Amino acid sequence: MVNIEDIKKILEAAVYAPSGENCQPWRFEVRDSRIDVFNLPERDQSLYNHGQMASYFAHGALIENICIASSAYGYGVELSLFPREKEKDLVATVFLTKNLLKSDPMHSYIKTRCTNRKPYQVMPLTADELCELAAVGKEYKNGRLILSQEQEKIEILARAASVNEQVMLSNQFLHNFFFAHVNWTQAEEEKKRTGFYVKTLELPPPAQIAFRIFRHWPIMGIFNHLGFPKLVAQGNAKISSACAAIGGVVVPGTTREDFITAGRVMQRVWLKATQLGLSIQPLAGALFLMQGIRAGGIDKLSSRQIRSIETAYADIEKTFGIRDEVSVMMFRIGKEGEPSARSSRLAPQISFTDGAE
Repeated sequence: MVNIEDIKKILEAAVYAPSGENCQPWRFEVRDSRIDVFNLPERDQSLYNHGQMASYFAHGALIENICIASSAYGYGVELSLFPREKEKDLVATVFLTKNLLKSDPMHSYIKTRCTNRKPYQVMPLTADELCELAAVGKEYKNGRLILSQEQEKIEILARAASVNEQVMLSNQFLHNFFFAHVNWTQAEEEKKRTGFYVKTLELPPPAQIAFRIFRHWPIMGIFNHLGFPKLVAQGNAKISSACAAIGGVVVPGTTREDFITAGRVMQRVWLKATQLGLSIQPLAGALFLMQGIRAGGIDKLSSRQIRSIETAYADIEKTFGIRDEVSVMMFRIGKEGEPSARSSRLAPQISFTDGAE
C-alpha cells in the first residue's frame, strides 16, 4: 500500500519543474498507487505553446521529477503516456511500486535547480564535467544532448537565440503577453507564484528603469522605429555568448511523446549541472515559435518576423549539425554564483479518490 503522505511529498517536489512563463500547467488525480497527471491548457495560451508542445515539454520535466522523487521514498515507477486518448488532457499515468532500490542522487537538487540569467564566467567545462553531462544525455533512447564549446559556434547560436527578444519586443501580441506575466514586486510574486519575478531577469539598474517604461506598447512602438529591439538582441547575444558552452536537446520528431522526452532529458541535464555547480539559462523562444510556424498555426507574426525566426532556426540546425531531428531546447551553461532571485511555485493541485485523502 502506498503512503498518501509520500505521494504528497513526491508531487510537492515534482512541481519544481520548469515551464513557460512559470505557468505550471498541471494537476493530479490520485487513486491508491496511481497518479494521473493532467495538462491545464488554459495556463499557457502563448504563441510559444502551439499545440501545447511547450507544455508537454514542461510535463516531461515534471515526470522526470516524479520518477526521481519517488525513488527517495522507496518507490519504483511504471509510466504510461497518454493512456486514454479520449481524455486529451491526461498526459500520463504513473503507478508507484514498492522496491528496495537506492534513492536517485538527483533528488537533492530538484528544489535548488533554477534559471540563472547572470553573465557567466568565460571558462570551459572540465573533461569530467563534459563526461558527466554527456552520460546523462545517453540515458534516453529518443532524446539527444548536444554541447558546443567552440567560441565561433557559441556566438552563432547566441545570435540565433537573441532573435526571440527582437521579435518579442517588436510584436504587440508577444510584447503584451510577456509583460502581463512580469511580477514587479516581491509581494506580487508571493501572491501569484506564477510568471516572471523581475529580479530573476538580472537586469542592471539602467535597464530596470527602461524595462518598466517599455511595458507600455505605445512607448515601445516608438522605440521600435528607432531599431531598439535589434540593440536589445545584440546585447543579449553578447551576454549569452559569454559562457562555457551552449547546449541543445534534440528528438526524432514533433509528437507529444517526443516533447515529453525532450523535457525529461533537459531536466536531468539541468539537475546534473546543478550538482556540478554549473548554471543554466534556457534560450528556446525561437525554437518554440518555429514549431508553430512549421505547423502553420501562428498568424500574429509578420512575414519579416517569420523569416527572422526561420533563419535563426536554420543557423541553429547547421551549427549543431542537425539533419533529421528536431531541436526542442537550447541553453547556455557556465559557472556563476547564485541568482538574485528564484521563481516561486504553486502548491500541487491534487484530487484524491476512493479512500485516498
